[in-house]
Amino acid sequence: MSSIKNYLEQIIEEINENEIIAFDNHPTAYKIIDQLFYKGIKISVISYSTDIIKYVAKHTNFNIILSNGVVSSEYHIIVGADVAQTFSKYRISRYFATMPYMADSSLYQTIPEVAEIQIVLKQSADQFLLINRPEFLNTALVPEFIHIGDF
Repeated sequence: MSSIKNYLEQIIEEINENEIIAFDNHPTAYKIIDQLFYKGIKISVISYSTDIIKYVAKHTNFNIILSNGVVSSEYHIIVGADVAQTFSKYRISRYFATMPYMADSSLYQTIPEVAEIQIVLKQSADQFLLINRPEFLNTALVPEFIHIGDF
């Protein structure tokens, strides 16, 4: 078994019933959702990804915390000022995030609407877990990107 798979299983074992967990859209997020469902651990899901919301609604009995907003069909996300504001009101135990870029130990986003939500989710979460491998960013290009936080 790979060390990444072992690490994921360890994280899943630590998740308790009724936790509020935020997910960005990534294949690993679906794997975590499936494992929690198969183990019978009912959670509440927060996501701005319409794909994650659709999957959770169709394949699990988890609660879904939704926000007012507008669906961006281009990016398959819910955006708008209410999204970040709504998510900031919850105590999120874990945020399984994806970030497109990394420079040194800093994480960066290119889509302003997503960046706003990710910053709030990161600040609201007790535990921040990156579930993808961001591309390394040339530090000279950093000013062109939106800083989400440090890893």
